[in-house]
Amino acid sequence: MRIHLKRKPCALFVRLFLIFVAIAAILSTISHLLYYKTIDTAGLLSGQDIKLLIDAESINAKRIGRVQKVCSKYNLGLFKNSAEVSLFKHPPTPQYSVFYIDKGHKLAWCPVYKAASSSMLHNLCLLGGFTEQFLGQTTQQLSTIARKIYPELDYPQAEEALQSCLKVIIVRHPFERLLSAYRDKLENVNVRKEHGSVHFYQSYGSKIVERFRVGGNKTKTEEVLRPGTYHWQKDQPKPAGFEPTFQEFVRYLISTDLLSYADDHWIPYYLFCTPCLLKYDFIAKVETLFRDQMYIIRALDVQQIIKPTWKHQTKGSHSIDTISKAYFSQLTRLQIEKLYKKYKLDFELFDYIPDVYYNYALD
Repeated sequence: MRIHLKRKPCALFVRLFLIFVAIAAILSTISHLLYYKTIDTAGLLSGQDIKLLIDAESINAKRIGRVQKVCSKYNLGLFKNSAEVSLFKHPPTPQYSVFYIDKGHKLAWCPVYKAASSSMLHNLCLLGGFTEQFLGQTTQQLSTIARKIYPELDYPQAEEALQSCLKVIIVRHPFERLLSAYRDKLENVNVRKEHGSVHFYQSYGSKIVERFRVGGNKTKTEEVLRPGTYHWQKDQPKPAGFEPTFQEFVRYLISTDLLSYADDHWIPYYLFCTPCLLKYDFIAKVETLFRDQMYIIRALDVQQIIKPTWKHQTKGSHSIDTISKAYFSQLTRLQIEKLYKKYKLDFELFDYIPDVYYNYALD
């Protein structure tokens, strides 16, 4: 007797659905290609440029979707779905006053400091009418110049402005941002005084050393540092010898209520820019900065005024990985784990993992 096997309707449906998805993806790509070709009336975009723009748009949709999913997972902000208390303390409203809002070009940017903030401030100043020559010669901080052009707005003016603007946030790996903040603001009081290194030592550094170092400020920094666990620039003055180590800075972060006492340079993203309370239109990352800047510039149609730029990019013979390995080797695995838990929501929201840093640990 011969048995006839019938194809299950469910399996057939799945195959048809996958075919439909593939066709939709192809049509979407063709549509985007035609769109970018249409708006590029001057013919300045290469095929590679158009591909970068299409990739940026596609990846941005995934980044936005992830943020919404994580906010919902932890019952936060606009995505709160029950009366259950969240695992994370969270602001009740956005921090409208931190935004730089350019109404004329319809751009609203939340400044995550130590995540391409200098690059963004530079371009905002150009959009505000300043020249490259002026910005290259001035001793004023870019944030000061930009804030004069784009003054702080509070509710409801800020809320109204945000509705008509492209809302942008730029993030980077949370551990890399913290290390950058430490090296820029706390490691060496003898450099970058124009950017507040003395202020940061007086406000944070001296107190960190007094609290977390055996002997407090009477013990020199070089006495507690192992060779190979730091990287001082050879073309810059050496630290004064009383600045905190990276480990001491991390111990400070672990023990501090960052909701109440964090500086803007190391406050978690979710507390400062509140992505669970605002629906950002574009989430850029330092790791894909050129492509993401290119998309933002094209979306705003300001390519005649600004271009992708990266100020304060790490230079020299040492790679970012090498520098990170040196500093994180000051930490134990337990300290890295505690630091991760402190910034866990940032990691999840923006799809970063801490795994490789455990390999750098002291133990």
